[in-house]
Amino acid sequence: MDKLQAMKVFCRVYEAESFKMASESLDISRPMVTRYINALEEELGAKLLHRNTRNISITYAGKQYYRHCVPILEAIEEAESDLGDLTHQPKGHLRLSVPMDFGLSHMVPILSEFSSLYPEISLEVDFSDKRVDLTESGIDLAVRGGDLGGDHFIARPLCRMQGYVCASPKYLERKGVPKFPNELSQHDCLVYTNAPNTGRWVFTKDGVTEEASISGTLSANNGGALTRLAVEGAGIIMQPDFLVEKYLKTGELVHLLDDYETFSGQFYAVYADRKLLPKKVRLLIDFLIKKLQ
Repeated sequence: MDKLQAMKVFCRVYEAESFKMASESLDISRPMVTRYINALEEELGAKLLHRNTRNISITYAGKQYYRHCVPILEAIEEAESDLGDLTHQPKGHLRLSVPMDFGLSHMVPILSEFSSLYPEISLEVDFSDKRVDLTESGIDLAVRGGDLGGDHFIARPLCRMQGYVCASPKYLERKGVPKFPNELSQHDCLVYTNAPNTGRWVFTKDGVTEEASISGTLSANNGGALTRLAVEGAGIIMQPDFLVEKYLKTGELVHLLDDYETFSGQFYAVYADRKLLPKKVRLLIDFLIKKLQ
């Protein structure tokens, strides 16, 4: 039995509380995970995990063994990392979740460059605005924006975003230019249905916050689609800079209510809170920070 590999397998099962998740993150079969755990328990003469058909639980011996395994594996990981670039390329399968619009506009060229640099790492990318459960989904790393929520993960900042209220010149010619947020109730606003409060937009000026009631005949769960609708003259949008900036530069959209601040936020690289972060994940996080910051 490869003792170090068995220790890695046990620690991953311990952290994920799942044989399936451990097999996916380590890129080995589920029966192989079981064999490693069985061999380790037999050699140690102690039960590390209680498992049944539905779940697993950690024994007292398992908790104590994990506590000793972590510093050993971290020391080996650090040593291998220091020498890795001189001896071998990192490899393995890496599952990544990114927001649809930000992923398409900013992540695609970065991921392409990463794949060229590390050809033995296979990337499986889920482009979706749905927030996945990092523990249950098998996702190694997620890029998320705005309010993260929850406390069972680590978040590393990548870049900032800023919201803009915009409309096309032809819409403004037809409907007029709003000068104040409360005038938006008289306009066709394009509603982003994934927003926490779809019926209002929030503005701040000189430290004073103002809410504007908004509505319209068109709504969608995709900011890119709403931006294109705004360019076509369908209404007014509030969308982040990475979606509207190219249209503002060409004049296809006009920035409205620029005396007011709208939403702002941060994109983060988010991953499960665990001790043993695979090298391939660390490499991608560092690469994203370098490119996006």
